[in-house]
Parts: sequence; structure tokens; C-alpha cells
Amino acid sequence: MEHVRRLLNDDRLRLDTTRGRRPVTGLIVDSKAADRAVDLRRTLAEMNRPDRELESHLPIGMSMEVVLSRRSFWLFKNTVGRLRVVCQSPTRALIGGESGKPMSASDVTRLMAETPPPLGGVPMTVVICSTSGFTQDARELAERGKDRTVILAAPNDAGGWTITGPTTTKALSDLFDPEADAAKRERIRREIESARVELLSGGIASDRLAVRANVPAQFVEDELKSYAKENAGLAAKRIDGRVVLFQQGAASAGAGGLDMPFIDRMKSLFAGKGEVEKKIALLSERRAALTQQRDRSYDDLGAMENKELQLRQEFKDAAGDLSRRRITSQLVQLRKDLERRQQLLSMLNQQINVLGTQLLNLELLQQGKSAKLPTSDEMADTAAQAEEVLAELQANTELADSVSESAPTGMSSEEQAMYDELMGAKKEEPAKTSPAVEKSAPAAQKLPPIPQRKPAEPEAG
Repeated sequence: MEHVRRLLNDDRLRLDTTRGRRPVTGLIVDSKAADRAVDLRRTLAEMNRPDRELESHLPIGMSMEVVLSRRSFWLFKNTVGRLRVVCQSPTRALIGGESGKPMSASDVTRLMAETPPPLGGVPMTVVICSTSGFTQDARELAERGKDRTVILAAPNDAGGWTITGPTTTKALSDLFDPEADAAKRERIRREIESARVELLSGGIASDRLAVRANVPAQFVEDELKSYAKENAGLAAKRIDGRVVLFQQGAASAGAGGLDMPFIDRMKSLFAGKGEVEKKIALLSERRAALTQQRDRSYDDLGAMENKELQLRQEFKDAAGDLSRRRITSQLVQLRKDLERRQQLLSMLNQQINVLGTQLLNLELLQQGKSAKLPTSDEMADTAAQAEEVLAELQANTELADSVSESAPTGMSSEEQAMYDELMGAKKEEPAKTSPAVEKSAPAAQKLPPIPQRKPAEPEAG
């Protein structure tokens, strides 16, 4: 809905009016928004889920009515066109924790019946957005009538949006895609990065990439060409009616290949160089073309195999012998076509193998010439110089070790004698009594000293 509001100020938005298709910026725009928040609360109450947190995450069925007018006699407004945008979601399924089913043709028809018909021959453009998608029969209802144009919009699994509208108003339908162009380019580049194996082995075709990324083919072709310009060694060329991105070769990527500037190309031409790059580019393009042809043959082979399975099932379900004979004849002819297709695939694989081998040899040759490795004489001279440096370093190390061993201790003979005298005097000092011991025995200090007994004197004679 925010995207539609921005479109109302876009010059590209041209809607059907009573005076033909006109840009909305040149008309008087009166818009009115509405929602079904009350119906959502009622549904939550009916399903016994009155949860405010759940309600804040559920869609409320927004809609918008836009009336396009122009001045008549500088005073009155005359309505010339209308735009109605409706968003639908499977509310009950979402409340129950399910994803919901896509809208069918009957659902779209019922919603269209709720829309007031065009009044006074004023054309109306109706845009229906379904968050759960549309079925195939519902997409067929996107058409342009005399007084009403229907456009369907739904998110897809690729992360973008699928817009279905009349083929005559494709430009108008594409405008209602809310995904920005930058996001589409980023999605295409992610698909290219995920298909690196195809890029190395053959190439990436624009039609296959458009299906995977769910982006218009023209948009994919432009992005492939831009990607090839930004990445050296890649080329994007039209092969068999579709743009194919392929690799010209690892060696030509560094040399510039055929995409090098004109001056450099002329220099290489007069110097007799650049032939290898041209061969690599030409063989890479041939391999990419053969790879695309092989992929189409694989698709045809898969379709024929599915047809064989279908005929076998019809043979089992056939009631009459005549039908079985007819199916048998079809199976025999189909089996012959399968064998021919397999022979063609075998030949294509052999051709691709030959081209791949030749490309590898050319890349090895180009890489060997462009590396500019040193000669054997240069390597021998460098090794001799390195040995001399190592020998000189070893001699300096041995000299430094010998000098450090004979160095004095830093004290003279007199200082050493004084040091020894002081250390001896320190050892002769009596050990002092610990203060803790003195405090632990205070009573022993108060006792009188014990008298010492004198030795007895010897008797005379």
C-alpha cells in the first residue's frame, strides 16, 4: 500500500480514463484508505483467540479507493477514472497457524462482485494483492476489458513479487511491483553466484536465470551484460536468441581478452601478440553455444521420458486391444526418437570435451608465457649469493658468542675481596629472637635466674 501511495506521485503511472490513458500526476487525485481491523477482531473472538499480540502480527485487509478527476469550466470536478487496490489474506488459516491456500478463480470472482461496477462509463483499474498467491485459473482472470482492468500481485518464493496483468498493459503491471530494482539486481547476482559451476562448465542462459530468480527476461539480460563488464574474463553475448554469460578463460581474464582498450589491442596486433587470447575467446563462445544446445537436448530428453511413462500408464489403463496396439506403436516410435536424442547428446558431449581440452592447453600456454619466471642461470646466481650471505651471518654469530664468553664480570679484584668479606661478616651475626616468640612466653621473663652450682674443691693431701 505504501508503494501504491508513492506511485500516485509518479509520472509513469498512466491509468485508463474517459479520455484514454493519462498520467495520474496531471489529474486531481482523491484517495481514501480503509481496513478490516474490526472483522479481524470478530474472527479472533469467534475462534476463541482474543490475543492482542497475535492480532498485532496479522494483516488487517487494507484497501484504497482512488478517484481521478479533472476540472470542468474551472469550477466543477468531472470524474474520469478510478483505481481500487485490495489486499486479501487467509485470516482464519493464519490464526490457526497454517500458511493458507492461494486464491482461486472463484475467490477472485467473489471479490470482484463486491466491487461496485463502473459508473457512467468511467474506467476502473483493480489491483488485487493476495499474500497467499493465486492459482493458475485465477491468473487467467487478469485481463483488460472495456471498462475494467484487473491486475494481480502476490509474493513469490524467490523473495520478490509476481505481477500478473494484461499483456497489452505490461508496463502498467510492472509498475505495481513493490520490489525495488536494486533488490532485483541483488537477487539476480545471488543466483549467478550460486550457479558458478554452470558458469565454469558452459554458461548461464538468461531465460533459465529469469525463471529461477522470477525476474523479467529483459531485466536479467541487462544485468548479465553489466555483470560481465564488471568482472574481467566474462562475456555476455546473444546465442541462439538468448543472452548467455560465459567465461572466456582464466588466462584471458588477466590479459583483458577481447574487451581490452582499443590502443592496447592495436599494440598487441602490431606486435604479433593476442592470437592466443582471440582463440580462447572464440573457443569459449563455441563451448557455451554447444553447452546451451546440450541443455536443451537434455530438457527434450526429459520430456520424452515423461511421455513414455504416460504412454505406459495409458497402456495399463486401456480397455481394448486396439488401444493397446496404438499405444505400442507410439512407444516404439518414441523409443527410436530417444535413441536418436541420446546419440546427439553423446556427440555434443564429445565436442564439448574436445573444446574444453583445447581451452585448457591454450590457457596453460598463455599462463606460462605471462608468468615471466626467472631462468635457471638467474636462480643459480641468486642461490650462490644467498649462500654467501648465510656463511657471513654464521661467522658473525660465532664471533659474537666468543666475545660474550670472555667478557669480565663487571667487578675488580678489590671489589670482589670486599664483597667476600662482607658476605662472611653477615654469616657470623647471631640470629635475632623472633618477636612472636617473645610475646608467646611473657611469664618466663619474670622468673628469677637459676643459680649455677660451683664445682667442688679437691681436698688437701
